[in-house]
Amino acid sequence: MHPKIQATITINFVEEKRTEMNHKNTLRSISLAAAIMVCSAAGRPAATTTIVEESPFGNQHWTMQAASIQPAIDLNADGKLDTDLMILIRPCERDDADLFRADGFIITHRGATSCEEDEGKVEETGTWAYNPSTKTLIMERYDGSKPIEGKLETITPNKITFVSTHQSSKGKHTIRTTYVAKKV
Repeated sequence: MHPKIQATITINFVEEKRTEMNHKNTLRSISLAAAIMVCSAAGRPAATTTIVEESPFGNQHWTMQAASIQPAIDLNADGKLDTDLMILIRPCERDDADLFRADGFIITHRGATSCEEDEGKVEETGTWAYNPSTKTLIMERYDGSKPIEGKLETITPNKITFVSTHQSSKGKHTIRTTYVAKKV
């Protein structure tokens, strides 16, 4: 075989192998990234979620109906003690509903009232985990706030009451949040 033809064939072969290796490296990189994401996700509270049949949320959406804090605290710096936490919820968020999916993700369906023009109707907003034996619920929102852990006090098909605590400079407070089922 002529040396120039052999060199061309060798170069083509090397280029094909290099392209094949690049594809394999790309696939390895994607696989590694996916593995890292799975390993990272394993550290989130959702890693211990129960299946839907054991979940108190079922496959329905929940909206916050009421939220209170005891003992009262001045929430809006007006000099008056408040017990109603709903004053902190923007009107545009009051018709939002959360779906606590069996895979541990919280999906928020925005209601008819939008907070922003470009706001999406459906958004993944956090993770959750539930321990049915202790009725402990952990929610971690993607908004940068700390994870919230508490107990489910009331569990019915249409109403759930979540009780957690808050430590302020005035002491320990009990927060009671009531969610009701909502058709979306």
